[in-house]
Amino acid sequence: MIGTVRLDLPARPEYLLLARLAVTGICRAAGGSEEALADLKLAVTEAVANVTRHAYPNELGRVRVELNLRDARVDVAVIDDGKGFDAAPGSTGASGGQHENGMGLSIVSSIADAVSIDRGPDGRGTCLRFGRSLQH
Repeated sequence: MIGTVRLDLPARPEYLLLARLAVTGICRAAGGSEEALADLKLAVTEAVANVTRHAYPNELGRVRVELNLRDARVDVAVIDDGKGFDAAPGSTGASGGQHENGMGLSIVSSIADAVSIDRGPDGRGTCLRFGRSLQH
């Protein structure tokens, strides 16, 4: 099975559930393991929660979540147009790339097979990309 799901959501905590449901649907349709499903739901929750907490401090913004299923692997992009933060392009965020005292990026880095953090497509905001095999 190969496919892509794209969500464009308000950057508000109550929309986290929609991102989690999309991950669940893709993982289950692809026959992914329960461990992989739990890991991906946690990683997507942390990534989207970071946007809701940090990207738009004084305004309501949007968060885009892209889920790409390819050969028993899900690649995720969480993109915002918010204020962004100081992470080197291509950074993994595994050390020191945390907002304030948050653990979100560390959790994503520990779950995912690969992680990168860049500016958003138009140079504003942040694009967090990560992937995970569905088999382990």
